[in-house]
Amino acid sequence: MRKLLLITLFMVMFLISAAFAAFNMEPVSVKFYFTDLSLPLAVLLVLTLLIGMLAGAVVMWARSLKIRFDNHRLKHKLSLSEQELNSLRILPIKEPR
Repeated sequence: MRKLLLITLFMVMFLISAAFAAFNMEPVSVKFYFTDLSLPLAVLLVLTLLIGMLAGAVVMWARSLKIRFDNHRLKHKLSLSEQELNSLRILPIKEPR
C-alpha cells in the first residue's frame, strides 16, 4: 500500500513538473558579474536544484569525515583505557594493615 502511495505521489509530482516546464519555456535572463545567461525557467530551476543538492552533499560528506575522525579517535582512546584496566586487573590486591 505504501509503495503504491509513493508511486502515485511521484507520478503526480512528475505531471505537475512537466506541466510547469511546458508552460514556462520562454527564456529567462540571469545576470552574473561577468556574463549573462539565458535559459528556459524550468531548466534554470533544475540547475539551481542540482547545485543546491551538490552543495548539501559536500557539506554532509565533510561532516561525515569529521564524525569518522572523532570515531577513530574515541576507539583509540577506548583501546588505551581497556589496556590500562587489564593491566590494573592483574595487579595483586594489598589490604591495608
